[in-house]
Amino acid sequence: MRKILYCTLTAITFIFTVWYMHYGVPYENEGALSKIGLEHRIQFIVWGVLTLTTLTVGIISAYRRYTKSRLYVPLLLAALIGMALTLAFDFDFDKKPDYYFHCTGSLMFSVSVGVCVFLLFLFCYKQGAVFRVLTYLTAIILIADTVCLLIFKETGLIEALPIFSGYIMLLTVNLRGDKVEVKR
Repeated sequence: MRKILYCTLTAITFIFTVWYMHYGVPYENEGALSKIGLEHRIQFIVWGVLTLTTLTVGIISAYRRYTKSRLYVPLLLAALIGMALTLAFDFDFDKKPDYYFHCTGSLMFSVSVGVCVFLLFLFCYKQGAVFRVLTYLTAIILIADTVCLLIFKETGLIEALPIFSGYIMLLTVNLRGDKVEVKR
């Protein structure tokens, strides 16, 4: 039953994110999720809450299933604070304090979730080929996304790539049918 609920939540979040991105041009700065949020505030908040919830549920489930580590707790707390700042403050450069709080929150959320997912796969590296592949894939996505962000500035695609990857990778490991016994 939990797997069905998690699949449903992930599907809803994935579809909502794609739909939300239709308000902008994904490969331009105007298509950045935060830019769209300036004109579509309620949808931005719904997107943020759905994204945070889906990634948090996926991360907690995977960590509890595959590792003994509780490192996800402070990282997800930082992600929660980051998303709260992102949603509470506008991405409006004319309002400098709001802009800086928004960007700080966005960075906190992205880094915390990215590191959390990467460490999950790294901790499970020896548990099978799927974890080795996902460890390398996560590292490549995070590095490529950072480089693209520095080169092209913020766009919807650059923001969405790690988020969609997180949805898919966490869904993959949480739906695995293998028997896993983590001794606590």
